[in-house]
Amino acid sequence: MSNLAAKNAIQIAEIKDLEAGNPFVTAGILMMARERFTKTQQPFWEVTIMDASGMLDAKIWSDGKWWDLREGGKKAFTPDKASVLENAVKRPVGVKGVVAEYKGKLQYNFIEICILDPLKYPLESFLRKSPIPLEDMLREFWALVHGCDEPLRSFLSKVYSGSFLEQFQDAPAALSYHHAYVHGLLEHTIAVTKSAKAIGESYLERGLKIDMNVLIAGGLLHDIGKLDAYCADPLPGMTIQGAVIDHIPLGYAMFVKLAKEYELDEETALEIGHILVSHHGKREYGSPVLPSTLEALIVSAADELDFLMFCWNSAEGTDDLDLSDFHKPAQRRFWKKPSQVS
Repeated sequence: MSNLAAKNAIQIAEIKDLEAGNPFVTAGILMMARERFTKTQQPFWEVTIMDASGMLDAKIWSDGKWWDLREGGKKAFTPDKASVLENAVKRPVGVKGVVAEYKGKLQYNFIEICILDPLKYPLESFLRKSPIPLEDMLREFWALVHGCDEPLRSFLSKVYSGSFLEQFQDAPAALSYHHAYVHGLLEHTIAVTKSAKAIGESYLERGLKIDMNVLIAGGLLHDIGKLDAYCADPLPGMTIQGAVIDHIPLGYAMFVKLAKEYELDEETALEIGHILVSHHGKREYGSPVLPSTLEALIVSAADELDFLMFCWNSAEGTDDLDLSDFHKPAQRRFWKKPSQVS
């Protein structure tokens, strides 16, 4: 990307505010590239790039130009599946593009794409982070911990210390569906626990005997298995353990070890462990058992709600009825009324 292009570059979030016909220049990480063919068998590429402000799906048609700028010069790059995967995917790229319109919807076309020198454009500079400041989230997190009675207050304080806390606060909550960015797991955990706490307090007022300490601890611990299921080097990725075991059993195994190490009593450990193994709510969603306690039912509901709220907020492509495109992970279209969209 030339100096002129670099100066004119804008973030992905700004591109999404542009109207059809507007050109743009941006830089980011090429997260995905798939070769496709038109009905007339002309090749084109479907790509996704990411920067600190978001992700953008785009197309590179057969007349699009590919360049390699890694050695200082501007060399033509011939794209094929193997060379793109080896040299471009999960690498920094600069692009020149234009906002188009297709069947009444905006479409982003890249006219030129340049593979950039990672020393000049480090991947870390394009990583997405939680929009909430880390200091604010840590303050909320510890307020929830300190709101618990003993022995769970001390247990949680011991668990979330040292390298465990450092890994936890930096981890993503997912690879794509929700909170798939730095500090995403911390953001999601706090949101789930705060919602669960509010729901629990509401039902306490109705006379249900909810153990708020178990509820809060279960909320704070429900996704710890993601520390073993995901990795960041620096891009979020799946570990082999995450792929073949998944975060729920990984989290339960981790929790059992921590409960023994810090001598948590068996009954409390059982109640919290049940929350961990049931928090996805249904077997088809990955939970080996269904939630069967008040606390587990509430954490499962709060977890599902935070996932859906994130999906609603990130859904794009509204039509004349203010409905989003079909959101496959959430299995629905979202009604995004103009008054609710910033």
